[in-house]
Amino acid sequence: MDYTFQNQALPLTERVDDLIKRLTLQEKISLLSTSQSAIQRLGIKAYEIGGEAAHGVVDRKGGKTTVFPQPIGLSSTWNPSLIQEVGSVIGDEARGFYDKYQQRTGLTLWAPTIDMERDPRWGRTEEAYGEDPYLTGRLSTALIKGMQGNDPFYVKMVPAPKHFFSNNNEHGRGHMSNSIDPRNRYEYYLKAFEPAFTEANALSMMTAYNGVNGIPAMQLKELQQVVRDQWKMDGFIVSDGGALSLNVEEYGYYSTYAESLADALKKGVDCFVDEKDKVEKTAQQALDQNLISEADLTIAIRNILKVRFRLGHFDADSNHHPYAKITKDVLANEKHAALARKVTEESIVLLKNHEELLPLNEKKLKKIAVIGPTANCVFRDWYTGHPPYVCTPYQGIKNRGPSADVQYVSGHDTIALKHQQSNLYVTRATNSKVYVNAKKINKDAQWIDEDWGWNWHLVKSALDNKYLTLPEDDLKLQATKAEVFDWFVREKIGFHSNLNDPTQYHLSSWQEEPLEVANDATIQTGKQADSFEKTIIYSGIEQAVEQAKASDVAIVCVGNHPMINGRETEDRPGLGLPLHQQKLIQAVHQANPRTIVVVIGSYPFSLNWEQEHIPAILYSAHGSQELGNALSSVMFGDVSPSGKLSMTWYKHAKELPSIFDYDIIKGNRTYMFAENNILYPFGYGLHYGKVTYQQANIVEVTNNQLTIAVTVTNQSKQAFQEVIQIYAQFLQATLKRPNRLLVAFQKVPLAPNEQKTIRLVVKKANLQYYDVAQESYRLDTGSCCFHIGSSSQATNIITEPIILTTDKQPPRSLEQPTKAENYNDYAYVKIGKGEHEENAVMSQKEGWICFKNVMFKEAQQLHYRVTTDGARGEVQCFLDQRRGKPVTRQTIEVDYPQQWKTQVMTIPTDKAVHDLYLVFKGPVHVTTVQLVEGGD
Repeated sequence: MDYTFQNQALPLTERVDDLIKRLTLQEKISLLSTSQSAIQRLGIKAYEIGGEAAHGVVDRKGGKTTVFPQPIGLSSTWNPSLIQEVGSVIGDEARGFYDKYQQRTGLTLWAPTIDMERDPRWGRTEEAYGEDPYLTGRLSTALIKGMQGNDPFYVKMVPAPKHFFSNNNEHGRGHMSNSIDPRNRYEYYLKAFEPAFTEANALSMMTAYNGVNGIPAMQLKELQQVVRDQWKMDGFIVSDGGALSLNVEEYGYYSTYAESLADALKKGVDCFVDEKDKVEKTAQQALDQNLISEADLTIAIRNILKVRFRLGHFDADSNHHPYAKITKDVLANEKHAALARKVTEESIVLLKNHEELLPLNEKKLKKIAVIGPTANCVFRDWYTGHPPYVCTPYQGIKNRGPSADVQYVSGHDTIALKHQQSNLYVTRATNSKVYVNAKKINKDAQWIDEDWGWNWHLVKSALDNKYLTLPEDDLKLQATKAEVFDWFVREKIGFHSNLNDPTQYHLSSWQEEPLEVANDATIQTGKQADSFEKTIIYSGIEQAVEQAKASDVAIVCVGNHPMINGRETEDRPGLGLPLHQQKLIQAVHQANPRTIVVVIGSYPFSLNWEQEHIPAILYSAHGSQELGNALSSVMFGDVSPSGKLSMTWYKHAKELPSIFDYDIIKGNRTYMFAENNILYPFGYGLHYGKVTYQQANIVEVTNNQLTIAVTVTNQSKQAFQEVIQIYAQFLQATLKRPNRLLVAFQKVPLAPNEQKTIRLVVKKANLQYYDVAQESYRLDTGSCCFHIGSSSQATNIITEPIILTTDKQPPRSLEQPTKAENYNDYAYVKIGKGEHEENAVMSQKEGWICFKNVMFKEAQQLHYRVTTDGARGEVQCFLDQRRGKPVTRQTIEVDYPQQWKTQVMTIPTDKAVHDLYLVFKGPVHVTTVQLVEGGD
């Protein structure tokens, strides 16, 4: 039987309406989780929403898919058209995955990550596109367009941009709320997400775990007010994995799942990423308790189904579907591998090249030493799939086929561990179990010690390279793991040295529990850590030095392990390389000054010593199956490096604000506001050759945009690609604006000695700030000039200033109720949940807020909506400065916490413009302020 909803000739709305009418209440409930039930009577198959595609489709069952560099690496390309090609391949392979698994899953995947990377210590830095909202928006939009395809109706797959929004710390993410004021919200965090919907028309989105201003992300009013109403998102919103449960169990926002689901559903979440039975049982409970209605369910199900229609799920005939014929044969093919190599090459950043050590001249090399813990592996992060092959840096250099002898040394120590209490060594038995039973160091007692910094080590048997782990069902160390890759990294072992004897260590488990020797001579978690003596049998550094001395060049590959010290659930403790790696670099460089350091990592590092002493430094992200071949191509000059940093690399972590401080403006975060502590600036990256910039002019101005022409010249014999970057500088700004603001860029290929004049368009919307007084975007009064060059700090060409607007901002009126969060300045306050879920300014210490340039009439009253946490508070009013005696003050007392009331204080003043300061003593919370005529 053919149904109306199967008729592809009908409009989408009519088809959706027909299907909705046919669904029973229970069938609607069965579509509310990511495990969408089959509805056999209507011929509808079961479908699983979800899956990962951060840098390639992830098949958790081990199926082969093409793996590109981590997103932080993709962002280093600064090449939207190339990223769109990557998205198209991911879309094709999603279709192949869908075909492979009998059309049950694979077309609705959770990517890209659009979270702003304002802090390099964030554990998930590898997953996103940098610290700038414009760059992130351009690249993520290109990826989404490629993923979805270009058909006007059908989509190849449905990406879900995530995690909405202000998600940038792992510690406490399930129960903490981040304070985001309007300017940061609209100019930074939301700005990055906007083009995914307004330009790429993304049909899905994932919320975050964290709260924003006191409310969990899956219950934010912005889901409806911003994403749907302003950006016109026409798809479905999913919660993050398990967020329904966490909302109750960890955040504690609601006491029951039914309340949590009901509120999220009404706020705009359509699909819950939690256990199917829990979601459906909870939805029924919410209905029974009249927390939601069937109409609420219908809205959510409609949003999901109209997207599934565009995937072709309900078509009677798939012949008209442009993507229906893509099969599993497309997975991990050679064409996709070639793109992986190209994008990896373009992602590599040359950080330093003293005296042009790079590119290497293979004709002059007889022996090459490839050294280091990342030199002969391609690590997978949690969102990496299973590539058909990997090429490590060592293999890439060998694959290129130079005549030189290429030797590899890991730099890891080979050690033995002797239990001090028994005087016996730790050994690996034939059954892979670990015992403390050897009187001397035999072959079973030799272990490879991978030191990844901050006391965390991985230890594997020298016999078969199997890692020590603590199995969940045993909790005794065993040497069984071939790869360190799991949600729970049970292979991590903490080495805690004795300050009095650096050869003595206490060991701890991955959960930081003490490790002790049991009565059966096994090693297990316990209450008291035993002491072990570490003996270095073979020094990895000494082996590396030996190879470096005998080689013409030493290539030292360092970086992080994606499963340790910085990943999902775990922020980074610092910015430096592990101490063992620093010692390795220094020793190799001393042995051979012709040392190249290759940093392969998920995030920026503080390379202060290396920048000062090492002649050549390269950076690459993890992940790509073509990592080694791409690095080899760059090092030997087959291609010139063209990657640019998408994040500022700082000298020291200690000079950064707290990771929990989300105000980039007052905190002077990112290239936009940071003025010191910068090792490598945003947008930085060298190439082989020299480029000059000249003759930059604003050649056209319209109501919505302006066009800038600049001439660039390749003054070398090496072809390369240059990323032309344009930054706005605001002159005579009326409020704090970025020192530099990226407003346009273009990656341009230049042949040897070629000169090109390039025109770049700057949209005036990208020059606006968010006016808290008018609650809208506006251009600032005054002028703006544009700095053009090869990084945020290498912009020597500057245009003539251009007037943005002559409309002077009038004095601010507070005669209507004004949100307290719309202050112009503040200190020691945060924003949290206030009355009726409106944002409230909450004083910490002795906080204050300021409304600048306010027009007063004589003897006005200040009405403000206020409460405390139950204790007594005080509000003091100052005009123009926070010194001396306040013009008025008022004690705040409430009978119980969150008892909101309107307080009135008279402000004696003349008819004039003043800055209004409100200073808080005690735990005062304020939602609105208003000046009203009258008074004593």
